[in-house]
Amino acid sequence: MKNICFFNSTLFWGGGEKSHLEYAINFQQHKYQVYIVASSGSVLESKSREFGIRVDTYKISNLSFLNPFKINALAEFFRSKNIDTLFLNSSPDLKLGGLAAQKAGVKNIVYMRGLAVPIKSNALNRYLLTKVITHPVPNSLDTRKAFLTHFKPHLNESNVPVIYRGINFEEWDSRPVGTSDFSGNDKIILGNVGRLVEQKGQKHLVELANILRERKLSFKLYIVGSGPLENNLQKLIQENGLENLIELVGFKSDVKSFLNSIDLFVFPSLWEGFGNAMVEAMAEKKVPVAFKLTSNPEIVENGENGFLIDYADMNAFADKVEFLATQPEKRKEMGERAREAVIQKFSFDKIMGEWQKLLD
Repeated sequence: MKNICFFNSTLFWGGGEKSHLEYAINFQQHKYQVYIVASSGSVLESKSREFGIRVDTYKISNLSFLNPFKINALAEFFRSKNIDTLFLNSSPDLKLGGLAAQKAGVKNIVYMRGLAVPIKSNALNRYLLTKVITHPVPNSLDTRKAFLTHFKPHLNESNVPVIYRGINFEEWDSRPVGTSDFSGNDKIILGNVGRLVEQKGQKHLVELANILRERKLSFKLYIVGSGPLENNLQKLIQENGLENLIELVGFKSDVKSFLNSIDLFVFPSLWEGFGNAMVEAMAEKKVPVAFKLTSNPEIVENGENGFLIDYADMNAFADKVEFLATQPEKRKEMGERAREAVIQKFSFDKIMGEWQKLLD
C-alpha cells in the first residue's frame, strides 16, 4: 500500500466525504502518496485543495458506469499514478470507480461500507461485491450485520472485517476554540449536530423540548446542520411555540468550538453506520444521550460515559437530560470517561495499524 486514491463522486458534504478527506490527510501525513478523484464542483474538491491533497475531477453521474470512455479514462488515471489501493464508500461509486479500478489492475479495491442498511442482492451488486471489490470493510458491527443480510450466501463472513472510523485526536485537540456564540446565561445548553434529514431524527428533539419545558427545566437547544427538512423542522418548532428554546444554527465548519460551548449532547439519530458527531462530542467531554439503536452501543457504554434510551421513549430521554443538567459533578465525571473511551477505541494511529495489517 503506497499509492492511495479515494474515489468520491458526491457533490454535497456529508459524513462519507468528511471521512474520505480526513483519511486522505492522515495517510498523507504517514508518507503515503495520496490522490482524490471527485466530481467537478463538489465540496470535497474545494476542501481537498485547501489541505494540499492532489485532486483530479471528472463529470460523474449515476449512469457514468455505463460509459466505456469514462471507465477507460479512470482506468488510465489509476495506471498512470500506479494506484495500488482504491477506497470507495458509496454504492454509486462502486460501479464506476470499482469497474475502472478492476480494469486498471488495482490490487486493493476497498469498499468502506458506512450505511447500516442492507444492500439489494441483484446481479450487478453480486458481481461488484464478489468479483470487483477485494476488501469489503464495514465501519461497525451493526453495519456489518446489515451488509451481510442478503450476502451471506455470496461472501465469506471471515473476509468482511470491521474497521471503525479513525479520528486524529491530536489534530482535533490542536484546533483553536473560537469565541462561543451559543450561550444561555444560567440555562443548560443542549447541542445536536447532523444533517437535517429523516435519519437524524431531529423531530424528536422538538418532543424532548416540550417535555423539558413542562418540567420547568431552564435550557436552550442548538441544532447545527442543514438539509432538506430544515423548513419542516422550523415549522414544527414554531407550531409548538419553541422558538425561544430551540435554534436552528445551520451549517458550521467549526464544529469543535460549538461542541466545546455546550453542556451535553443529544443525539436522536435513527440509524448510524458510525456516529462520528457523537464521537467528536465525547472527545470534547460532552456526555451523549442517544437512542439504543444501530452502532450507538458500540460507542457509548450506558451509564458510564453516556446514556442509551429505548426508541422512542422521550420521557426516559428527558429523564437522563434532566439528570445530567442538574448534576454537574456527575456530568463532568462521565464526560472525562467519554473522552478516554473514544481516544482508546478510535484513535487514528490504532485504526491506521488495522488498515496496514489488512492491506499490506
